Amino acid sequence: MGLGIAVVISILISFLLLIGVFRGLELKTLDYRFQWRGPKDVSHSDLIIITIDDQTFKSCRDRYPFPRDYYATLVENLKEVGVKLIMFDIQFTEPDIKNPLGDKILADAINKAGNVILAGKIAREFTRGGLYEYVDEPIPVLMETGSDWGIVGEMQDSDGFMRRYLIFEPYQDKLLYSLGSRVFFYEKGLPREPKLSFNKRDGYFVFSDSSGKNVQKILGHRGSRGFEQTILINYYGPTSTFPTYSMSSLLDDADFDLRDEEDTDYLEIFKKNSIYPYEFKIALLADSTKQVEAFSALALGDTERVDEIIDSENPFKDKIALIGVSLEELHDNKYTPFYNYGGVQRLMPGVETHAHAIQTMVDSSFIKSVPILVDILIIFILSMITAVMVIFARPVIGGAVAVILSAAVVAGAFWLFTHQSVWIYLIPLVVTVVSSYGGNVIYLFLSEQKEKKKIRGMFQTYMSPKVLKYLEDHPDAFSLSGEKREATMFFSDVQGFTTISESLSAEELSIVLNKYLSPMTDILMQYDGYVDKYEGDAIMCDFGVPMEDPDHAWKACYAALDQQKKLEVLREEIKKDHGVDIFVRMGVNSGIVSAGNMGSAQRFQYTVMGDAVNQASRFEGANKQYGTYLMVGEE
Repeated sequence: MGLGIAVVISILISFLLLIGVFRGLELKTLDYRFQWRGPKDVSHSDLIIITIDDQTFKSCRDRYPFPRDYYATLVENLKEVGVKLIMFDIQFTEPDIKNPLGDKILADAINKAGNVILAGKIAREFTRGGLYEYVDEPIPVLMETGSDWGIVGEMQDSDGFMRRYLIFEPYQDKLLYSLGSRVFFYEKGLPREPKLSFNKRDGYFVFSDSSGKNVQKILGHRGSRGFEQTILINYYGPTSTFPTYSMSSLLDDADFDLRDEEDTDYLEIFKKNSIYPYEFKIALLADSTKQVEAFSALALGDTERVDEIIDSENPFKDKIALIGVSLEELHDNKYTPFYNYGGVQRLMPGVETHAHAIQTMVDSSFIKSVPILVDILIIFILSMITAVMVIFARPVIGGAVAVILSAAVVAGAFWLFTHQSVWIYLIPLVVTVVSSYGGNVIYLFLSEQKEKKKIRGMFQTYMSPKVLKYLEDHPDAFSLSGEKREATMFFSDVQGFTTISESLSAEELSIVLNKYLSPMTDILMQYDGYVDKYEGDAIMCDFGVPMEDPDHAWKACYAALDQQKKLEVLREEIKKDHGVDIFVRMGVNSGIVSAGNMGSAQRFQYTVMGDAVNQASRFEGANKQYGTYLMVGEE
């Protein structure tokens, strides 16, 4: 029955898993796994973040949204300092309202740079006719530059956290790739519209060029209905994990007019055709050692070496610049698994989530979800192990095993995620262990209560409360199926009972018997005897069964002696009230007996049989021949 409970629990939890009941809690445990693992190294990454932040707002003379010529200057400067690719997480889907020429200026800068990816989206609006979808792409003048563009790829879960990222989205008869996918294609040398196939077995989206030689893979997220065209972002850390720069610092060159206190012309350090002399550039280098080395080379007239030193300190050279906003007022900050990392609550700018998604794809550091059938198999195994331990060991041991199993499941899940980037569902497994343990403990408790009720019903009128309590607490201490035991049997019979019964009415006889049997029974029970049966005036009582008692022999003897003493008082009372004399013959004998349930399938009784039993009965009868009232066997 316990294993049956385990199977039922496994089926129930598997069903709840399939319909997504555990999804919300499981996502939270995924966040904890990220935080337990901690940040990953990104020193190898080519990604940098450029944000419109507080410093940008303070430094720039125009209010947000900025004129498009700001972004044109940004594109030109990034190109000039050696950035290899620029991605805008800012949508230019409406014309510039501040400067009519701004869109053309930005288009010229993009066209000249030749390495810009713009942002668009699939817009959804509810109308009277239902849901209306359309592609909201960059304005025509920017599209005419031939620049690539991608849709915003954020995918929020039900709790508002961003854990998934869109690879592409089908729209009508084409695929619209996300910004992150576009950057991935560029970084891996794939064309804008690569060949796409899907491997159903392992969930990889396979992209290749026309020749089929350049093949790149992206692992789709395994959702409740199979693989999705999204990835689970393997976040490399909290906000500011990737090198981050204020947009104002990238606008800060000799030609762009920031507010006086912010206008340092910082970017002129790294421009090849800067109007500033080498002395100015060297003085602005952050590394004092590099400054000394550069000044020494300049003193020797080695300008090539000076350029090399400045280039080595250029944080933008050969980088991929992701441009977005970080101000909270602009509502593009996201909740991520690292939101509460280190006990500090920090939102992540949306542009940074692109960076983590892109780096996940570039590094192929995908989070691998365990197939749902594997989860279900583990659920069944854990449920069975827990049930077996509860059934065949004490509940305390089963509880200890349940705790150990739960701890092992948690530790295993965290280890797999930290070291193998494998996400195995944790909540259903722990719930399985707890439920299997709890269900089987409840079943055992109810079974024990049923057994106690059965035992009480069988024995409560035949033995002392002490023995009854012992049997209830230790049902395994006796066998109902029959076993050999050492015991002492007691038989008693009223002398001349036939004559007594003839001299009394039925009502009086009943009263006399009750006056006699009640105190005799009480004495037997005081010595832990089991009253086997009454046969009219005769009593059969067993000592040492069903509860084992090493003192069964002397207890039976003392019980017999105490009864004879009690009879001396009782005899006078019965004589006075009913006019009859009560003398009782008793036989006691010890030996090996067969003890257990005897009778038919419908009606049975716990009793004893064997030569030792018969001998005790003969001793009782032999008293008549010897004129005695108590006869005890030698053993």
